[in-house]
Amino acid sequence: MGPLSITDVAETVGLIRDMVFLLLAAVALMVVLALYRKVTGVLGSAKRIMQDAEDIVSTVSRRVVRPAAAGSGVAFGAGKALSFLFGLARRRRRGGTKNGEQQQ
Repeated sequence: MGPLSITDVAETVGLIRDMVFLLLAAVALMVVLALYRKVTGVLGSAKRIMQDAEDIVSTVSRRVVRPAAAGSGVAFGAGKALSFLFGLARRRRRGGTKNGEQQQ
């Protein structure tokens, strides 16, 4: 084994550089795949949480808001009917009008 020539050293350095590059590329690929799996899991979890929240909101809306809205409509109608009836009673007490004329 004699002295190494410059070309032999350059080939050895090139071969080591290529092996290190391939090793780093493989590590980077594994890191990217691991991150992809983690991000996919987090996104799936967030999607399930959003679906559960949507179900909760629709259940609350169906069981609380709609009956309350229906009840408020009934209360509004009852209030209008009572104000009409009380308005008639007040007119009779005050001697209200009939077709724009004073009642006697």
